Amino acid sequence: MNSQDVFEGLDTLMDSFIGGESSYQEISYFINESISGRDIDILDLLHEYIEDGIKNKDGDRIEFCIALSGLLKKDKFLLNVYKQLLCEGWHSRQEDIVDIIGCYGDASAVPVLIKCFDLKYDWLALNSFYSFHRKLMWTIRNVDSRNYKETLRSVSKKVSPKLKAELNQCIVNSMQP
Repeated sequence: MNSQDVFEGLDTLMDSFIGGESSYQEISYFINESISGRDIDILDLLHEYIEDGIKNKDGDRIEFCIALSGLLKKDKFLLNVYKQLLCEGWHSRQEDIVDIIGCYGDASAVPVLIKCFDLKYDWLALNSFYSFHRKLMWTIRNVDSRNYKETLRSVSKKVSPKLKAELNQCIVNSMQP
């Protein structure tokens, strides 16, 4: 099976999985069959899969790769790719990526997280960007415990008005979400 056939098969399986129609076992079997006889492992396949999604600006494929990498517990290995994708406007998975960075990231992610306060995509605008900005705020707090106060002060003018009080409390009291 060539790479495009594998990617299309993964797309179909992941769409079905998200819809509750296929199982982890089916996905695992498909992946193992797809890499059998090839000189790649699951992580290589995930990298090829997401790189193809990026090359083709395929937002669905990015969503499927995020879900698949989480399912396979490999998302931390794609962290650098996810950081590159975070500000791209051709997909809508920014909040999912911020969650992954919050789990596995470090202070090197802070510059891209700061840029996210300037994103104005419609799908992030719910509640005047409150939920997205809140997620960014706590992720910055969690990945950079040394400098987060200074960083959060620097973005305070960009934060959703609904979040300002919580931001100030976070800075002053070192509170947890």
